[in-house]
Amino acid sequence: MGLKPVTTPDAEAVKIQLTIDGETVTANEGVSLYDVISSMGKIVPAMCYHYTFDPFGSCGMCLVWQEGKKAPVRSCTAKAAEGMVITTEGDDLFAARKKGVEKHLSVHPLDCPVCDADGHCELQDMAFQHQVTDLANAKQKNIPEDTRSLVLDFNMNRCIACGECINICKDVQRIDALQFMKKGGFTQVVAKGDQALDCEFCGDCLAVCPVGAITNKFSKYVYKPWQLKKTTTTCNYCGDGCQMYVETKDTEVVRVTSPLSWKNKWGDRADTVNGHNGLCVRGRFGFQFIDSKERLKQPLIRKDNALVDAPWIEALDTAAERLNDVKAKYGPDAIAGLITARCTNEELYVFQKFMRTVIGTNNVDSSARYGHVNFVRAVHHALGIHRMMNTSADISKAKAILVVGSNITETNPVASLRIKAAMSTYKASLMVVDSMQTNLAKLASHPTMVKPGTEGLLVQGLVKSVLDQDLVDSDVTGQAPQAFEALKQAANAVSLDDVATQTGVSIDHINEIAKIFAEASRSIIVCGEGIVRQSRGYHNVLNLVDLAWITGKLNAKGSGINTVVEESNEQGALDMGVAPEFLPGPVSFDDATAKEKFSQAWGSGLPVAHDGSTLMEILQGCRDGKIKALYLVGENPLSTLPKSFGVDEALEKLELLICQDPFLTETAQRAHMVFPACTFAEKDGTVTNQEGKVQFVRPAMEPLGESALDWHIFVGIANSMGQTLPYESTQDVQEEIRKLLPGYYNLGQPKKVEANPSAYLNNGFAQEVSSRYANVKKLETTARPVGLKLIQLIYHSGKLSTKASGLMEISPNTQCLRLAPGEIERLGLTEGGRVRVTSDHGHLNMGVESDIAVLPGTCVFPEHFTDPPVKDLIAVEIDPVTRVPYYKLGQVTIEKV
Repeated sequence: MGLKPVTTPDAEAVKIQLTIDGETVTANEGVSLYDVISSMGKIVPAMCYHYTFDPFGSCGMCLVWQEGKKAPVRSCTAKAAEGMVITTEGDDLFAARKKGVEKHLSVHPLDCPVCDADGHCELQDMAFQHQVTDLANAKQKNIPEDTRSLVLDFNMNRCIACGECINICKDVQRIDALQFMKKGGFTQVVAKGDQALDCEFCGDCLAVCPVGAITNKFSKYVYKPWQLKKTTTTCNYCGDGCQMYVETKDTEVVRVTSPLSWKNKWGDRADTVNGHNGLCVRGRFGFQFIDSKERLKQPLIRKDNALVDAPWIEALDTAAERLNDVKAKYGPDAIAGLITARCTNEELYVFQKFMRTVIGTNNVDSSARYGHVNFVRAVHHALGIHRMMNTSADISKAKAILVVGSNITETNPVASLRIKAAMSTYKASLMVVDSMQTNLAKLASHPTMVKPGTEGLLVQGLVKSVLDQDLVDSDVTGQAPQAFEALKQAANAVSLDDVATQTGVSIDHINEIAKIFAEASRSIIVCGEGIVRQSRGYHNVLNLVDLAWITGKLNAKGSGINTVVEESNEQGALDMGVAPEFLPGPVSFDDATAKEKFSQAWGSGLPVAHDGSTLMEILQGCRDGKIKALYLVGENPLSTLPKSFGVDEALEKLELLICQDPFLTETAQRAHMVFPACTFAEKDGTVTNQEGKVQFVRPAMEPLGESALDWHIFVGIANSMGQTLPYESTQDVQEEIRKLLPGYYNLGQPKKVEANPSAYLNNGFAQEVSSRYANVKKLETTARPVGLKLIQLIYHSGKLSTKASGLMEISPNTQCLRLAPGEIERLGLTEGGRVRVTSDHGHLNMGVESDIAVLPGTCVFPEHFTDPPVKDLIAVEIDPVTRVPYYKLGQVTIEKV
């Protein structure tokens, strides 16, 4: 890996000077000569090169003259050295490169008219550039097309054996699913073992293929690149914020591509710390929901107990009239609103303003309540910040990474590549704490399997271990000696023997990962749903803050505490104040100065009550009859929450239920009126990714049917209610946000956050930390010995992805419970056998399938699917501080049917 940066991120590379085409150039010693040439703005042909992975040197196109050499050298594999004299152009080099093109074309089919890469093909470009017009010795390979994969077809007649697909899979993705194999007298690219390709299907191999050798099954033979309208926008699935091109023809989405391609091969290798511009399987192949035949195309109003089509004017007027009636009869706090964090910042901002000024209630919340609010509330309370601390570049340059409670490869696949980059480039130590054998754990230096539900307990064990081993940064803790003493006293309640017993992790292993984390120069924490969406999630994050504080990793260079989020704009939802405890900023709703500022800007007083209802309190209020009207935007609680919480009963009690969604969801089927909303592909605006980057969402197509932008609907209802929200365009909303939140629109360059724990440590910390460590919930022995865990899959995101036919083809609902192979054998079952799964809340009969990633004594089921309703077997626990619902883990018994 000598062509990559030096293995210490803070070390300065040795500088050298060389001459290229008569110009003196300064470069880092040992990097690819091709990189140095590219940095000058010179483009030397190269069909096997891409700056995101190590040079391969197979195509023979990047030839240059090096003084002192008798023959041209391949500049991609040549290392830059002091005093080199290089010439990149000349008739002899042109002739040599032309021979390279002719060599590739001699066995390449001239099927451009039927090839998907026609007009977007590097070999085509090279042939034109080098004036290749005669191929006297051309012959066909006649290799049968490999169509075994669910997603990608491999046409090896077109392959030029450049190796880009293999190298990006091995070097960047760290999947290594492809290989060269000699078959039929030719070198071909095949899946490992020459089987049907079965991988994560990120499509990076498709993206970098410079010819048409790898094709997209979902859009094959239906377009030419120049026929498509290409729109740059931001993916709507997870919080990674990946940029994508939505390519459309008329009203149809034909395909999704990424900035990563063979066309962007000329880059600075150092830029890969910020990302490689690729996509995951969801972003690239999960686009069919956009123009799905199931999309709602016009408003619906319930008449005679049935939802019927209605014109927009009637629907808006009816909604406004009924909301005004509820408000007049019961008061504004009898109305509540919930909105999905897949909406844009502008829509989220207008929604909370609508609820607080037009309706007059603080009963407003978003899907960020399902877990992300735990992280934000904890770091806001302890550190004075409101999002994760580190950038992608920080993670890529880390020397120790603690991933706890996050199957990040499945939930945030592209973010996981930054962790993989730190491992491959800087030899980072990776410690993965999870209750499943995750894909990242298989690569980790210290995989740490814990019993489900004990991830937070292990964090306390790490804090205890740091104290016991005296791995404390005394310069940092010395600034708050009373707090440090209180933490030591609190940690006395933690027994490492007990932690080891409860988690299943040995004390030696706990001590080892504590030592690695504490002593590394750059240490990063990444936590996920196993921390924030499990019992005591808020306190779990505060315990991670303790760990980072006492080891000096809160404000150390390249260190910090971070999280990942499932939905695209959960960070933006909280930034825009879509939570009863926050105003836009986010700032506390109790902040008198902030309330005065927004009241004046909005020309309306804010609700007096500071403790408006959260998501779970809203649903409870519906059940209790206190909330009479509920406005749901993109939310489907009937499908999301377990039956044990009584969502069904809550909806039954309502006098008015308004749903606004692209689809007629289970909850919308109960509504009194339904508004058809646009998808992200029809919107303009912004979203804020988990790093704090504000990124554009641009419309790739006109709204389907009579569907409308979410904020347009809010404005329409407000006008019909006799009040005004003064917006005619998204830019009007953005202008108001700019005035109230100066600098928020950072356009991809988030401000660095600086943790400041001094107020937290010196004001009531002692009492808080004592209760936090003393009241640890122990795993109890129950009559139901098997842990049932709801998990996420890389191929799905919430319920949205189940509307994408491509993803459902790749990863259908098998309706099977996943068990460890040994558990299936113990139950006397075979693959496909059936069991009865019983909890305190009911039972189900279902099939089983083997999964080697599952721990013995546990079973898992994807939360994206509701058939069978496995989630209904789990009770809901509500966090006493943040009101976050926990329903990802329960206890069951399993019996053979």
